[in-house]
Amino acid sequence: MKKIVILLSVMLFMVACEKGNEEMKEAKVVVAVYDENGKIATGVPVKMYNEKDYKIFEKDNLTLPTAIAQTNESGIATFVLPREEWFATQSQRFLTFVVQEGGGPDNYQIWSSGKTVEAGKVVKVEIRLTQFPN
Repeated sequence: MKKIVILLSVMLFMVACEKGNEEMKEAKVVVAVYDENGKIATGVPVKMYNEKDYKIFEKDNLTLPTAIAQTNESGIATFVLPREEWFATQSQRFLTFVVQEGGGPDNYQIWSSGKTVEAGKVVKVEIRLTQFPN
């Protein structure tokens, strides 16, 4: 009987440890960038803004991003968001991902996509760099 109690205790401890590790996982956002023809766009800087910084960016497109990553040879920019840094006070965040050409009051173009990101999850975002008609 004593062996069963010890075995059950060990199993419960292991399950508790696994759950603890699960909660420490970071979130990951994978942003795929495509050109106007639908081909992958490599070497493109992708900016990420948190809720507060994006409100500032909407008024001033020269606002520094919360984070930045460049697309790799597969057209993918990856953002890793550690739980303790991004989800300490809330389990979800609304983040906006931006590709921008130019800046300032004139002569710029912005493509963006906003997504709700949950702690411990992987989120996929697509940005297509279509041209505006003249």
